[in-house]
Amino acid sequence: MGLKPESTPQATTNTLSELDLNEPRSVSRVAILGRDYRGINFELLCEEGDRVTAGSVLMRDARRPEIVFTSPGAGSVARIERGLRRRLVSLQIDLNETVGITRYTAPETQEQSSLRAFMLESGAWTALRTRPFGNIPNPDGEPAAIFITAMESEPLAPAALPIINSFAAEFRAGVNALAGISAATLYVCHSKGNSLPVDESVNLRCVPFSEGHSAGLPGVHINALCPIGFGGGEVWHIGFQDVISLGHLLLHGTAWLERVISIAGAAVKGPGMFRVPQGASISDLLDAGSYQGPVRVVSGSALRGQAATGGEAYLGAGHDQITVLPETVTDTPENSGATTGVLIPNDALEDLAPPGIFPVPLMRALQVGDVDRARDLGALELVEEDLALLSYACLSKSDYGLLLRNVLNQLEGAG
Repeated sequence: MGLKPESTPQATTNTLSELDLNEPRSVSRVAILGRDYRGINFELLCEEGDRVTAGSVLMRDARRPEIVFTSPGAGSVARIERGLRRRLVSLQIDLNETVGITRYTAPETQEQSSLRAFMLESGAWTALRTRPFGNIPNPDGEPAAIFITAMESEPLAPAALPIINSFAAEFRAGVNALAGISAATLYVCHSKGNSLPVDESVNLRCVPFSEGHSAGLPGVHINALCPIGFGGGEVWHIGFQDVISLGHLLLHGTAWLERVISIAGAAVKGPGMFRVPQGASISDLLDAGSYQGPVRVVSGSALRGQAATGGEAYLGAGHDQITVLPETVTDTPENSGATTGVLIPNDALEDLAPPGIFPVPLMRALQVGDVDRARDLGALELVEEDLALLSYACLSKSDYGLLLRNVLNQLEGAG
């Protein structure tokens, strides 16, 4: 069951110009969101009112100080918002391009230590995520494999190939750098039929996947190529726009301060694809005339995104779409509690489950908090996004992503 890699792909030549990409959208404020970086104990290196250059270091992980977070724009620190227990909600920056941009010097060699040091210094390391658990990897960690997600299967998301082709040099440079940070195989996972600007080698493989439910999720690719659910190993993954950003740093010495996203949804009057600042204020992107009636705004897709409200109303890290839905929509996982009803098995759950997962036994284990049973059923291979379709389809309206995270936290704490 599930999606499998396909045979050699055929070339295509889409470009952004062919898709009539709209002009860049300007905003007055950008932000870094604390929720995008689980497990991080942020140590602030700036204060409200400080002037900061684009790409300069704003924060670091107190437990792993080599891991730093850099500014998504030039300007001044407008607000540092905290929540319960002093948790960082957002660090917000009022943009002012005249403040300038920080430059970084690319390493002279492709040695592993040099490449890792560059990614850490420039903040590019924070785009990597681990499986299991979905953390930023340790700087001295060694993965069993690294995955680049070079495809999209989310509804209303922008297609990956035209964006990659428009930044082909940067994408290639980023891929080559990632191939050098570990001796493990680097898999570039893309849609069947697409040809990418990548030079394959023994440890660098392009692997096409068929389209379908959740085909663009890293968990699907990991399950097919390097399953880690039972062996105690770790793999890393990264999205294609973050690969472009890494390549931009290497080739030009500066951070890529934009992302290409779609703004769409049932309540949007003029959906489209746009260049926007990284971490852009969503209220700036959505003026009053761009949507109809009371709406609910999500950074990301309707199924797997996060509510964009208050101090978190900014484009999230790794998100390439903003979804605007009528406020009357209430049947999504975001609006349900962790467990609200009885699990009733049905055939749809089998079709919507992540590859290699027996959905009903896992869902039952998650509902009752059976950590050992959930682990035995493959929970370590999953994160919240992998169970979004099950949460949507299950008549109990349980939030299986939240239930999964509770289990993962216990497994991680047990070491």
